Amino acid sequence: MSTTITPPPHYPTAPSPFRAWLYLIGFAFRRQARVRQMVGIAIGLLAICLLLVGAFTVANRGWDRKEARLERIKPYTVEHVAGGMARPAIDQSEYLARLKQESEPLAVFSRWVVFLLFLGFLLPLFSLSFAAGSFGHEREGRSLVWLMTRPLPRSAVYLAKFLGGLPWCLGLTVGGFALLCLAGGETGRQAFVLYGPGVFAGSLAFAAIFHLFGALFPRPAIVGLLYAFFFETLLSELPIPGTLKRLSINYYTRCLLYSAAEGKEVPTESSSLFVPVSPTTAWIVLLGATVGLTALGMWLFARSEYRDDM
Repeated sequence: MSTTITPPPHYPTAPSPFRAWLYLIGFAFRRQARVRQMVGIAIGLLAICLLLVGAFTVANRGWDRKEARLERIKPYTVEHVAGGMARPAIDQSEYLARLKQESEPLAVFSRWVVFLLFLGFLLPLFSLSFAAGSFGHEREGRSLVWLMTRPLPRSAVYLAKFLGGLPWCLGLTVGGFALLCLAGGETGRQAFVLYGPGVFAGSLAFAAIFHLFGALFPRPAIVGLLYAFFFETLLSELPIPGTLKRLSINYYTRCLLYSAAEGKEVPTESSSLFVPVSPTTAWIVLLGATVGLTALGMWLFARSEYRDDM
């Protein structure tokens, strides 16, 4: 006589909000892989900048501009008036020592590539490319209201979208900076080690504020561009003392980079003009801004009304 074994009934796994939240993070990460117009523009600009930096690196004298500047300003022409005894005085002058220090390869690369090109232009644009479009797919597909009706708190949806897009944002900012430094040869590699941590901190804060723009505004790219270039870039680079510039993310990122440069005796802006804060303060502000802006975005997103026809 055979005995039939009845299998135990299968009970479906209870829904888990945490697993659903993790799935939403992965879903947001995969959706950000779709290249959009802003990302394409950013990558195109990066390619152009890589060609320019690489061409300058392999050019005659590369980033070492001491001889070129000496040939241009001709500091020894005073010998024709003061005689040969003037050369030792010129060689020992503070002006000539400063000129040679400013013409060192790392100083030139820092001034033109790191501070002017990347920090003043590319960093805000790269952060804007991914972060501001975090809710773009939902708006384009008219699925934003559907997303907010899922059995997850709206604040959790906002945080999941931010965490899903953050790796792409950091990959473009920090990765783009690494490529620029790689194109700069040995000088660029020194710059990446020196300035990489400050670029990372600034990228986090920029990603947080542009993600907030993406959730609040139907056209976040336009708002982000206006904010980046008419507030962040211009305000933080004004060579005047004041407290208004301390409202910008770029200012604290610049403070971190200037502090790192001074540690290696790389000349930067005069402290009397820029008035930097300490590196500890800059780190606290940038990390605090990242957390604070994300928390503010979660709070606002949970209380805002959205329509799919916007």
